[in-house]
Amino acid sequence: MPSQSLSQSVASAPLFRRVAAMVPPYAALFLIIMALLINSPALFYMATAMVCTILACRLQAYLSVRGLRIERVTPPAARVGERVTVSITVWSEKRIKRPLISIRDGLPDRLVVSERTPSLPVAPSFDQPIQTRYSFRPLRRGIFRWSTMQIVGTDALGIVTMNRDYRTEATELVVYPPRIAVSVNLQPSGGAGGISEAESGRFRGSGIEPRGVREYQAGDPLRHVHWASSARSRTLMVKEFEVGSSLAAAFFLQRTQGTDFGTGFSSLEAMCGHTVYLAEVFLKSGATVKIPTVELVPASAANYEDRLQQINHALALLEPTSEDSLAADVIQSLSRIGEGGSLFVMLAAQDPELPDTLARLSQFDRVCLIYDAADYDPKAAARSAADPIYLERLRQAGCRIVAMPVVEEFR
Repeated sequence: MPSQSLSQSVASAPLFRRVAAMVPPYAALFLIIMALLINSPALFYMATAMVCTILACRLQAYLSVRGLRIERVTPPAARVGERVTVSITVWSEKRIKRPLISIRDGLPDRLVVSERTPSLPVAPSFDQPIQTRYSFRPLRRGIFRWSTMQIVGTDALGIVTMNRDYRTEATELVVYPPRIAVSVNLQPSGGAGGISEAESGRFRGSGIEPRGVREYQAGDPLRHVHWASSARSRTLMVKEFEVGSSLAAAFFLQRTQGTDFGTGFSSLEAMCGHTVYLAEVFLKSGATVKIPTVELVPASAANYEDRLQQINHALALLEPTSEDSLAADVIQSLSRIGEGGSLFVMLAAQDPELPDTLARLSQFDRVCLIYDAADYDPKAAARSAADPIYLERLRQAGCRIVAMPVVEEFR
């Protein structure tokens, strides 16, 4: 109830300011009319003083939003649901004393946010920059750019309000998918059963070929410490080796037009979140992770952190706009995923050609992660991949079926 009252008061504040700004001009007009009607010099002088005050306030409000230089600083990347803090620095390019001004950043419409805080009003001065900040939580992954900002200024009495739009240097924010935990085992190359090497190997290091250097993590053997890098970075760094195994995972996310369901946290957003989580788990276990339909060039990262960042960045760009079917994506990517490993196929809508395509790929361990389209959009026109008859076709093709629970919208 208190939050509802607060939101109502905030919503009514602009209307109150507009009404309050109309009072002085109408009061001055009333005094002028009365002075003329009763021939009163005193009322005429009062009206003149009020008109001059209004003009002075308009001039001060006009100058308050002009002659400014603005710089915006944002973190280069964030994850869905994480708080992002934006710093704004304002310089005055004129030697004038300004009243407080408010700053409204022009976030793009595609960037859906929650818990956005207002920036504190500031009074820029000529001799030193003034900084303010605001924060929000992004609710949608992607790469977002914006370069506009609105400055709102008033006079010292708060009678007149002026707005002015400024164009700043373009800002880019990459929003990564959230990590959504899911339990799926990674089988050794060729789809053979038995104990997964991803389960038995806790860290990279069982191989002999050096792969790179990364920051120390709990459980890493001290004999792998790279002392030269540790001394330079003042952080304990360990050598990373290629794993002596054939563990490999390739992820295929359904990106065909019309297969993303839900208006909030959609089925594709859930797929991206699960992919990030599984990629992190598999990379820590020493596996090779690929997302062929998103990463059109071979992965070039030399260590775990860089590779994970590549995957996050690639998934931030993924959009459900492809004209190819999921089966076509798998066929076209075979040359880039090697001869064995695990295929993780994520789908929410039925792809008629997919079961026959996967049946021919017996050299892979095939895992189908099924997202029920009806869970995300009860009015979905497409046929859900969770249909029992379609699931049976996938099982007969040799696929492991994992039914994915619906992911609630992030707030």
